[in-house]
Amino acid sequence: MRGRLAFVVMSIGSCLSACVGGTDAAPALQVSEYPSGPVEDSQGALWFPTAFDGAMRYDGRNFVAFTTAQGLPSDTIRDILVDADGALWFATGGGLCRYDGASFSSLLDYADGVAAGGLGAHGGHLDLWDVHRDRRGDLWIASLGGVFRLEGARFRRFPLTAQATAHRAEFTPDMVYCVFEDRDGALWFGTDGVGAVRWDGETQRAFTTADGLCSNHVCRIVQGPRGDFWFGTSDGGVSHYDGERFSTHLRNDTFSEHNGWGRFLGILVDRTGAIWFGRASPGGGVYRYDGQRFDYLSTGHGLGEGGVIGLGEDRRGRIWVGSTSGVFCFDGTRFVNVTREPPTRI
Repeated sequence: MRGRLAFVVMSIGSCLSACVGGTDAAPALQVSEYPSGPVEDSQGALWFPTAFDGAMRYDGRNFVAFTTAQGLPSDTIRDILVDADGALWFATGGGLCRYDGASFSSLLDYADGVAAGGLGAHGGHLDLWDVHRDRRGDLWIASLGGVFRLEGARFRRFPLTAQATAHRAEFTPDMVYCVFEDRDGALWFGTDGVGAVRWDGETQRAFTTADGLCSNHVCRIVQGPRGDFWFGTSDGGVSHYDGERFSTHLRNDTFSEHNGWGRFLGILVDRTGAIWFGRASPGGGVYRYDGQRFDYLSTGHGLGEGGVIGLGEDRRGRIWVGSTSGVFCFDGTRFVNVTREPPTRI
């Protein structure tokens, strides 16, 4: 699986080495080769998922790595959830894992409909891409093998009816990239080939390119301050849905083999209502939308040229970017490259 995942993440941009000081200075040690955007725990520490290096915890001074050596089932981490009790849930390449601040415990029991093999080294059902706790208290995971809900101590498959139809998938026909809950409590599932599926607790509806969505491969879903929706896709740019119609934004000028018309893996709505879009295509950068226009922030604002994998916001309102160039923090004016060595204190 590492070889396959390496191909995927490397296609979003080249990893650049940042240097500190003059030309004679040793290259800085970045947080990871492929870090994503962080979440903040109850103690104020930031946790960064990485593709191959486990989870990186940053306390404002130093980074500490948590890997299989500490009890994670895989060093591939794609999402981290901070639960109401302060526990952390890790969506890994080897299943779901919970950290209570002292030890790790994995939840690997599935009720039905799973099989080992496929793209995931441990089976597609254990190759996780997202974890979500809904307002009813149910825990959901999105994986190469579909979406599952925790019932007691076992995961049970939640069938998406749209996936039963023939469709083209980049990874697997059952894959679900993400789970998102809107203000009304409806759940949205970003899929690999059948668009975005909305479930209101009773019925499912799939939104696809036939409805105006820019791509059927939906990696990220957020809801804007006006109740509208934004969809980041793996090959079609970004779609906006106002409740009646779709519009397409941030498409590349030319089509590429690995990124199509634009790959957007990370979208963030910050506390002011501004929406940030991480450009995963080569050249990287982020777009900030204030409700009127898109402003593009890139190397001229301190970012590297690597593709953006994920975004996060801390309790102080600072925006964090995880990219193939490293980790960057926006201070309101410029981005600062936050490195492991020498340690960056902010």
